[in-house]
Amino acid sequence: MPELRLALLAGTEGLAREVLRVCAADPVDPGGGLSGGELVVLPADGYCADHGHLARALTAAGAAAVVVVPEARDAVDGLEPAPDEVPYPLVGACAQAGLPLLLAPPATSAVRIAEVVAHRVAIEHGPAAGRLPGRQRRLITALAEGADTHDLLDLLARELGAACRVLTPAGRVLAGAPAGGPEPTRVAADPVAIARGALAAERLPAVIDGETVFALGRGPAFAGYLVCAGDRTDDDALAQAADLLLLGGARRAERLAVERAHAWELVDLVESDAAPDAVRARLGAAGIGPDAAPIVCCAAGDGADPATGRLVVDLIERVLAADPAARWVVACGKAESVVFCSAGTGAGAAARIAAAIEHAAHWWEPLLGAERVAIGIAGMSPTWATALAEARGARDRAWARPGRLTVAAGPEIDAYPALLAAVPAPVRSAFADRVLGGLRAYDAEHGTDLIGTLAAFLAANGAWQRCAAMLGVHVSALHQRMGRVRDLTGRDLFSARDRVDLLLALETDHAG
Repeated sequence: MPELRLALLAGTEGLAREVLRVCAADPVDPGGGLSGGELVVLPADGYCADHGHLARALTAAGAAAVVVVPEARDAVDGLEPAPDEVPYPLVGACAQAGLPLLLAPPATSAVRIAEVVAHRVAIEHGPAAGRLPGRQRRLITALAEGADTHDLLDLLARELGAACRVLTPAGRVLAGAPAGGPEPTRVAADPVAIARGALAAERLPAVIDGETVFALGRGPAFAGYLVCAGDRTDDDALAQAADLLLLGGARRAERLAVERAHAWELVDLVESDAAPDAVRARLGAAGIGPDAAPIVCCAAGDGADPATGRLVVDLIERVLAADPAARWVVACGKAESVVFCSAGTGAGAAARIAAAIEHAAHWWEPLLGAERVAIGIAGMSPTWATALAEARGARDRAWARPGRLTVAAGPEIDAYPALLAAVPAPVRSAFADRVLGGLRAYDAEHGTDLIGTLAAFLAANGAWQRCAAMLGVHVSALHQRMGRVRDLTGRDLFSARDRVDLLLALETDHAG
């Protein structure tokens, strides 16, 4: 395939192997799901620690070869692959296993490799060869001619004479095609139930609610499910069709990745307090009107796996799609994903979105692998800038909660607890230590509870008799204790400003 400009690094003796399809490598189970003849694409950052295990597993599974795709870098046209970008242990392991190891130029995409391979297979395994089922030949030809997921799914539905759908991992319908044959159209099962059932299944394909579910991709390349009406678990050709649908969807995935990276300019505009007209223009392109109440979702993980970011955004989009009036734009940066959205005009939209995501989190966590993710949601703020800041503060609160996928909603800043939540935790802790440090030290040394007495006094709004009754002490004893509080804190208990300092310090101390 000279058009790909691949460089051979190892495994010359295996170059006679036949290539039938392209798939992405699964670093957890390199040979899992391979049926033989695969050209396995390995991202530059996808090496596993045990290169020998990778090479042996792929060879045992019948892989034809491995292609390493380096990260894109500033380059001029015609730049050839750089062999020193591949770890020597990987080269040695493939050479020992007799597995061809190829290196692609930095600007090459996995989709480009798949298109070239699909075109070659379509030519070499044409109708005269009779080596592939007619359905497969037609799908491969359509893919080579530029068909996307929708086109391939329509063709597949006509071939099967049954309704088909493509679902995202979170159960959102990405594409659907009605039955194209004599089989009557049936009522499709709930896509979220299908996704939940597929996630709980021991293996795929499996029949769930009367429909056969195939996985689209594996490991970091997992992109969702192909769902076909009826029991088709014995249709091996349909399993291969799922791989073709994955390649067709890769074009859309790459386009979305570029769009979402470009949309990060919107985050920069909001953060820099840019002219409102500039922000409204960018949001208007996504269908978010100028009078929409700002709602922002902010998600971040504790790792750098881009697949996890895509999964989390998919979950947020699935929840938003349940509201016909919702409109949104997704911006993805290196450390976080931000979704600017509007969800109707009703009050409490942000809280409803947070509750829906939190409800889904308990069954969705297994898709995250080993990573933790926190999501913060804010709405009904006066501006997009304050909504973004509030969403990030809510996300920070979500980090403190137990679980692998945690969610927190940012309340409207109409009371001091919400205002305190926007202050970084180290600053809150330093403030509490400065105001209450003397009381803590005195209580620890003398076995007293001046902090508890102060809290009771403020809760009683400074009413001496009521506070004394609450504590079960004489008023004179309370005066003595509060005098000690005044001396140790330097705050005047009859000053409204000083009482506010003491109250905020206590609230911050209790919140950690």
